[in-house]
Amino acid sequence: MSCRLAPVLLAVTLTAACAITDTGPTPAGPAATALEGATSRSATVHVYFSSALGLERVSRLHRGTDTLHAALEALVQGPDAAERARGLVSFVPPGAPLPLVRIDPRGPVDVRLSLGWGIDRTAERQLVCTVADTVSTTTRTALGSVRVKMHRVDGSTGTRTCTP
Repeated sequence: MSCRLAPVLLAVTLTAACAITDTGPTPAGPAATALEGATSRSATVHVYFSSALGLERVSRLHRGTDTLHAALEALVQGPDAAERARGLVSFVPPGAPLPLVRIDPRGPVDVRLSLGWGIDRTAERQLVCTVADTVSTTTRTALGSVRVKMHRVDGSTGTRTCTP
């Protein structure tokens, strides 16, 4: 019986000799963040650019509180180099003045275009989706339920929803 017990005793002794002692917690560095450079005053804004597949949503990190203004600025600036490399383009005229936007919780979002916007339908779709996305994120409503009333330079108006 002692011959049978010897290997078990040897295994227990070797296992005990290799035991890891308790070292306690050790610092591992700062906590992970979702986006590099994000702070408590950072927000993600979404902008819509055009591609061969239609409109595509792009996320941008914004530091500040006015997400609608940041989204409109990003739209007017157009796609960055990495986005252009992916085939994204913008039909919004470069350097176009930011439209005036008024959010009415009881009705459609009013967007007034100024000179420099023209009448390009794709540019208008990019603007409608960028504004609707920002409003839907802020008000926690469905993107398709946000109505955007466009007041064009030529005096015409039309109410649209985002259909990327």
